[in-house]
Amino acid sequence: RLSRVKGLPTAASPSFYINPCCSNPCQNRGICMTTGFDHYECDCTQTGYHGEHCTTPEFFTWLRAMLKPAPATVYYLLTHFKAVWDVINNTPFLRNTIMRFILMSRSNLIESPPTYNSRYGYKSWEAYSNLSYYTRALPPVERSCPTPMGVKGKKELPESKLVVEKVLLRRKFIPSPQGTNIMFAFFAQHFSHQYLRTENDKGPAFTKAFGHGVDLNHIYGENLDRQLKLRLFKDGKLKFQMIDGEMYPPTVKETQAEMIYPPHVPEHLKFSVGQEVFGLVPGLMMYATLWLREHNRVCDILKGEHPEWDDEQLFQTARLILTGNSYNCSWLAHNYSMEFCCC
Repeated sequence: RLSRVKGLPTAASPSFYINPCCSNPCQNRGICMTTGFDHYECDCTQTGYHGEHCTTPEFFTWLRAMLKPAPATVYYLLTHFKAVWDVINNTPFLRNTIMRFILMSRSNLIESPPTYNSRYGYKSWEAYSNLSYYTRALPPVERSCPTPMGVKGKKELPESKLVVEKVLLRRKFIPSPQGTNIMFAFFAQHFSHQYLRTENDKGPAFTKAFGHGVDLNHIYGENLDRQLKLRLFKDGKLKFQMIDGEMYPPTVKETQAEMIYPPHVPEHLKFSVGQEVFGLVPGLMMYATLWLREHNRVCDILKGEHPEWDDEQLFQTARLILTGNSYNCSWLAHNYSMEFCCC
């Protein structure tokens, strides 16, 4: 499983040291490990490959590769034959079996326990146990490498604007065969922010998780202080403002709840919601606005049914109702995502 290969030549002085793993010689998820200053070994354990650089497939790996259809074929099968997929989705046994297979095959693509995190580029107890760091699937490029990409490419990474224009900028609109759009992805991102988010006080490498799971803290605030800043204290409602006859979140100036916005956003357009980073992404702010409107709508219904309830009971009951609704929304989104992506 281990193969020793001579790496790049190095000088005796450590200042000239170039990590022999900089060229990413190990393929197919093989792990490159240095053995001295100018040698490395490729650990091919559990990759399905062997050889000096983990490039020779084992028998079952070769067989799976021969039987596996091309991505274009898979995409065609998943986006056509609606009658067949309707039968599968309406047959619990078939649907559950396929869903289970898809979920397990997807989960097997992620190392568990995690191999690396944003602090350590090699296996360690910290990478396994320290959940405050974001984990990663691939090791980072060593700082001693000649270029940010290892040994190839330019000495400096390109500007983020250039990357967006070259890689992400859409030049031709291609509608989704399933009729979905980018807001579906925003819903998933918006939903996950209530129990998994970046810990901004420590930096972008750190994450913090919340033990309550789905509790809409991204709408009501992650702590009581932020929640109180967002509440109207009348009829159980959250603070709001009306713009052209429509309800929107209040401004940061009104609530004094800290938000993160790009520097060019004017003060009167800095809306204040439960999650401070939603100001950076319009799609996330849109969903926060929808939940604000829904909370206040439910409060109006509750007050009509229970005029004897005070502001606190109206607020707490409305939050419980919306939390239940969010569970239902997440379940529907989960099923739809599996149907959209897989079957």
